[in-house]
Amino acid sequence: MKKVPALRQSTEQPQPLRGSSGEALRDLGEALGARAGAGAPLALRNWEHAVELLMALGQDGTRLVVLDEFPYLLEHSPELDAILQRHFGPGHPSRTTTQTRLILCGSAISVMSNLLNGTAPLRGRAGLTLPVAPFDFRVSRELHAAPDLPTAVNLFAVIGGVAAYAREMCSNDLPATATDFDRWISQRVLSPSAPLFGEIDLLLGEDPTMSRTRKANLYHATLSAVARGHHTWTGICSYVNMSGSSLTPVMDTLLATLLIARVEDPIRDNRPVYHPVDSLLRFHYAVIRRHQARLASVSADTRAIWQSLIATFRSLVAGPCFEAMARDWVTHFASPDTLGGTPDHVGSTVIASADTGDQEIDLVVSADDEGAVPDQRTVRALGEAKVGETLTMAHVHRLERARAHLGPRAKDAKLLLFGSAIDQALRAHADRRSDVEIVLYEGR
Repeated sequence: MKKVPALRQSTEQPQPLRGSSGEALRDLGEALGARAGAGAPLALRNWEHAVELLMALGQDGTRLVVLDEFPYLLEHSPELDAILQRHFGPGHPSRTTTQTRLILCGSAISVMSNLLNGTAPLRGRAGLTLPVAPFDFRVSRELHAAPDLPTAVNLFAVIGGVAAYAREMCSNDLPATATDFDRWISQRVLSPSAPLFGEIDLLLGEDPTMSRTRKANLYHATLSAVARGHHTWTGICSYVNMSGSSLTPVMDTLLATLLIARVEDPIRDNRPVYHPVDSLLRFHYAVIRRHQARLASVSADTRAIWQSLIATFRSLVAGPCFEAMARDWVTHFASPDTLGGTPDHVGSTVIASADTGDQEIDLVVSADDEGAVPDQRTVRALGEAKVGETLTMAHVHRLERARAHLGPRAKDAKLLLFGSAIDQALRAHADRRSDVEIVLYEGR
């Protein structure tokens, strides 16, 4: 691949700050002056002038220009995207005489997504859209150098697949052994001096969509509800104590900023559930935020506090995270032979039975039958995902009852069991059956 010369600040320069338009233009003028060898910053009158100079850089060859943290620039200069639209429009003089390539970067996902949506000025101007997603749980295990599967699950439940959380924000300090996890989480996550302790509050404050709101408490309350196990719309409304119509705009913002994910039920219509997208988000609201005052005390014994929160961590953090990992595995890694087909619809469900009551099923895979509504879809697989407990024949029987309750459309459904501790009797039983699969971390 041909290397493209880039205009960028020295690595010793600070990251873009949220300041005024004048500050941003002055910083850009310093970078342009340094590149031109002018001995002094270039005086940029406004963003129209600045963009003209950036476009002119490519008149003698291909030049790469990167505007980092673009949402910060739009906060004080909302006209900037329209200015770029004109200069990159077909037939514009600066566009036809330059080889400048422009990259717009930003961590505010909602703002960056809206740059190309609907009637946005830059719609149709982009040659590439590149979302940078966290690593999946398999790559994260290598990134974290987890010593065993339980530690890999626990680490992913806390920091997910964000490389910076496992490196810069932990000072490259991760558990070296399974017994080291308690020490690590007490020092590197629960300590008020640890960067991860306040990371979520900083993230929400940095997103313009969130920071401009006058009702930040509603966003925190909604995130707390979802992180603490209230996954249905009714449950969230009850926890936040708001009507559905009042909560809708709050939820819409959280969905747009990719803080919460909406997961549709594969076999029931209009029964979605909501989950935190990021592992640290779930951990923060389920563990840190609820006990922030205790943890922030100068005399706090974070190791002792953590011991009192382990049960909460297992039920509200590690368990839901492991279920999400199972759904990701089915969606991205499972062989069609294992599922009996492709994973067209993946999620969870609740089966109502007069005999056994409501039965939550961690994983459901259904086919995309032509013309079929959700409650008529063929069920390809049912699954249980359990962390911190041993899978036994009781889990198989539970899935068998659910399969029987769903009737003919589920008669060929595979039964998937996800876990790291497997009873030997279950292993032997699964070996004799073609419809039962035990899936470990690296399963197929």
